[in-house]
Amino acid sequence: MSNTQTRETIHRMIGASVRTAAKLSGRDAAVSGILSGLRHLRDVVTLQGGEDAARVFDDQVREHVLGRVLTTIKTPAAEPITIMLPKAAEARAGAIMRDVSESCLVLNTVARDEGVFTYTMTGLLDQLIDQLGGMPNWAELQDALRAAEPSWTWESSPINGDVTLH
Repeated sequence: MSNTQTRETIHRMIGASVRTAAKLSGRDAAVSGILSGLRHLRDVVTLQGGEDAARVFDDQVREHVLGRVLTTIKTPAAEPITIMLPKAAEARAGAIMRDVSESCLVLNTVARDEGVFTYTMTGLLDQLIDQLGGMPNWAELQDALRAAEPSWTWESSPINGDVTLH
């Protein structure tokens, strides 16, 4: 599979997961879920490479968001809008987005390079910006990515049996 095909596949997987999360729980919950997926990626990077690797991840996130800001500025009559991130966490959307992040990480283990990981991160960030309808405030996004993921068990899960096994 070419890099372009891999990127398109990853972005389609993420897009389908975001649409499912939004359909089940709403746009704010989908945004919360996307943040959960990004936190999962950051947690894996931190576990594998420590705090230095986490800083590199944060820098890549900031670089991608700034790239989107610059692209928006180049568009005639367009000005980037900064949007506040939703505060409420939503477990069902979070589970969906962590699952797609994990699926992409599994694909990354058989890839020849880190392209799959990068496509996953950028796909999640693009969906975050699209769902927000504007750019996230960097400091707020950085804090959200560093926050501990809410923990839950099957007993306290809001999924309530809405699980299908494939």
